[in-house]
Amino acid sequence: MNTFDMRRRSRRALVALLVGIAHAAVVLGVALRYGYEVGPSAYSVEGVLWRYGGLVALGALAAWLALELHLVVPLALVGVLAGLALHAELTPPDLVFRDVAELEPSIDEPTGFTVVENGLYLVKYLSAWYVWTAGAALAGMWEYLVRSRREWFPAPPQRWAVPSTVRTAVLIAAGAGAIHAAASLGFGFTRGINAPPLLWLWMGVGGILLLAVPAYLLVRHDLVTPMGVAVLMLVNSVYSQQYAGPGDPHALYLWAWVVFLGIALLPVRNPPPPLAVIVRRFCLR
Repeated sequence: MNTFDMRRRSRRALVALLVGIAHAAVVLGVALRYGYEVGPSAYSVEGVLWRYGGLVALGALAAWLALELHLVVPLALVGVLAGLALHAELTPPDLVFRDVAELEPSIDEPTGFTVVENGLYLVKYLSAWYVWTAGAALAGMWEYLVRSRREWFPAPPQRWAVPSTVRTAVLIAAGAGAIHAAASLGFGFTRGINAPPLLWLWMGVGGILLLAVPAYLLVRHDLVTPMGVAVLMLVNSVYSQQYAGPGDPHALYLWAWVVFLGIALLPVRNPPPPLAVIVRRFCLR
């Protein structure tokens, strides 16, 4: 790599960082304008770094993938999610803060506990930044693999060879599964999913397989659709949990992961060899 390429990459990284900072500034600025307690004084130092740094990382990752690798899906994903949150916050019905006493006739005096109606869209977007970041990373992985393997899509400018060997497929699948499991289980834990250890183990296995299997099929057998569907289901489960009202769709997503894995694999017309055949071939290599 020559000096010019290094400088160009450095400039792109700097621009991506500035985009991430602008992304965080817009989200936090609008949230503070509407009276949400998301200022630095509302959190500890670790909380500020986690939330503010997370917003910066989310915007910077999407921008860097677009600038460096010309990947558009992660940027579009983040843009749609942020745009929906901003649109819901800035358009009617208006935000209303109510004391619990206003909603409960049996309570005569103000309680000091506030209920927010028609709002919290940006706060929810902020609180789930790590899920959106995982979704953007997985979407970028999917787009890169598809565009580097399919001739009818423009190839990324930096095209690293990704061989279709079993070992490569297993490594990429393990990485995708780990990212998905960390994001989905972390979100479920913070939302207070109450489950015994065996159920958490079941959900952990599913959290890995839900993305590992589609990623393996993409690398090893060039099956494009399953991984794309799996990434969309992750984002949709969290988005539905955040904005769809009553219910617990993300818990259902974690508990019934076998069903959702089956949905992701539905578009597969020519299934790969059975697992036993794959294991035997791997051992004979």
